[in-house]
Amino acid sequence: MIGDAELHAAVTAVIERVGPDTTTPATTIDTGVWAALTDAGFTGVGIDEDLGGTGGEFTDALTVVSAAAASGALTPLIEHTVLAAWLAARSGLDLGGRTATLALGGEGATVRSTDEGWVLDGLLPGVVHACDADVLVVHFASSVALVSRTAPGLTLYHGTDLLGASVDDVALDAVVVEQLTDSPVDSAELRLRGALAYAVAMSACADTIVETTVRHASQRTQFGRPLSKFQAIQQRLASMAALTAQTRAAVEHAVEMAENPDHGGTIAAAKVVASSTAREVAAGAHQIHGAIGFTSEHHLGRFTMALLAWRDRHGDEKYWSRVLAGRALDDGIDPWDLVVDADHAPPSATPGAANL
Repeated sequence: MIGDAELHAAVTAVIERVGPDTTTPATTIDTGVWAALTDAGFTGVGIDEDLGGTGGEFTDALTVVSAAAASGALTPLIEHTVLAAWLAARSGLDLGGRTATLALGGEGATVRSTDEGWVLDGLLPGVVHACDADVLVVHFASSVALVSRTAPGLTLYHGTDLLGASVDDVALDAVVVEQLTDSPVDSAELRLRGALAYAVAMSACADTIVETTVRHASQRTQFGRPLSKFQAIQQRLASMAALTAQTRAAVEHAVEMAENPDHGGTIAAAKVVASSTAREVAAGAHQIHGAIGFTSEHHLGRFTMALLAWRDRHGDEKYWSRVLAGRALDDGIDPWDLVVDADHAPPSATPGAANL
């Protein structure tokens, strides 16, 4: 569990009252869960009240993400709460209570002035939950724009990830923007926020997978005894538990350091660990569950597919490994200082940096 226990329990209780369906292949977000979270104010956590949110810190928003991921509910919490709504609020843009998603335009979008106002042209690839959102918060160059999903000239080319969530390419042809302003943050900061949020979600998801697999191994019998009594199964379970503990430790440290101005290294390390362990955790769970774990009626697939789909979001392990290596080699930063806040590291651990 990441963050405040009471907040985590409150979010879990709201989700459980609705009861997300994790045994049916997902084709869209869980609208019932999303509506309940919105009504309870959890989709505005981490955004100041005077900016249209419900208050709290970034770490509180990550707690909400963790609880939702652990439940298996498919929601746009990261895209809306952690990224789009936060960026809109920081930029002084009013979402009007609508569900939003973030689109990183980079050099793929251009803005120009016309008689109708500012218009956008270009292609926004891989926009998560675009077809589920009411409005897109488009970040490009040093600007932020609000674009209605139903605006004339906007075309969605629908796609899905392994989980079933929409990942759409968005084509813009002279699309009139609702609001346009300078961005208070750059794309690198948005990528870091997204990477940390998905690392948190992956950690929660992996914990649920291990708990589910341990329970199955304890209840399922073969040759007259539970699967958990076989040494090979015990070894695989132990390996899965070790990997999830490794992920949890890296993620918890990154969350603790999230307010540190130089938090890039800890976030990169957390995403490297979360993404690199995902495949083995998912594979181990399916191996122990056997054929039943591959059926669409079993909820295991909701979590393993999420774990594998989120592996690449906002950079996979290779991307963030290169980022860490670049800072260590090009900037001359000690690898230890990149992934651990030296001011908060145990004294006995700091000298070891020289040996890395």
